[in-house]
Amino acid sequence: MNTQIEPKPRGTYEHRDTRYVSEFVSWAFPNDGKMFNVRLGPIPLELQERYPDLDVERWGKVWLKTADAIVVTPASLVVIEGELRRPILAIGELAVYRELVPQTTGLARWWRLPIRCLLLTPIPDPTLEPVLARLGIEAIAYRPLWVEEYLRKVQRL
Repeated sequence: MNTQIEPKPRGTYEHRDTRYVSEFVSWAFPNDGKMFNVRLGPIPLELQERYPDLDVERWGKVWLKTADAIVVTPASLVVIEGELRRPILAIGELAVYRELVPQTTGLARWWRLPIRCLLLTPIPDPTLEPVLARLGIEAIAYRPLWVEEYLRKVQRL
C-alpha cells in the first residue's frame, strides 16, 4: 500500500495585482506620467552603524517600501495600491507611502505637488470608509470582467 501523498500540480502563477493596477492606470490616466513598483523612502542609515561590513546600497533595499504605481498629473502625485481580495492590507501601506514620498529623492522634482492616495479594489468594503476618510485615502472600485471571473473562482462569489 502506497501511503505517500502526491501534491496537486500547480498552475502557473499570474501576477494579477500587477495586471490589475497597470490596466487601471492606463485606463484612468492615459496621458499622465506613470511609474510602477516604485521604491519609496531612503535606505536606513542605521544599517551601516549596526552592520559595518554590510553593503548598505545593496542590502538596504530590503527595507524599502514599494508602491504599486505612481502617476504624475498636473495637479497631484497619485500613489496607487491595488488589492484584489483584502483591501484592508493596502490602507497601512498607503499611509506609510504618503510619508515616504517626500523622502524619496527619485521623486524630488514632484515634491511640490499634493499627494493623492488611491486604494484600488474590485469590491469596496463599507466598514473601511470612515478610516479611509480620516486618512485621506480614496477608494476606487475597478472590476473588469477578468477580475470578476477570478473572484468567482477564488471566493465563489
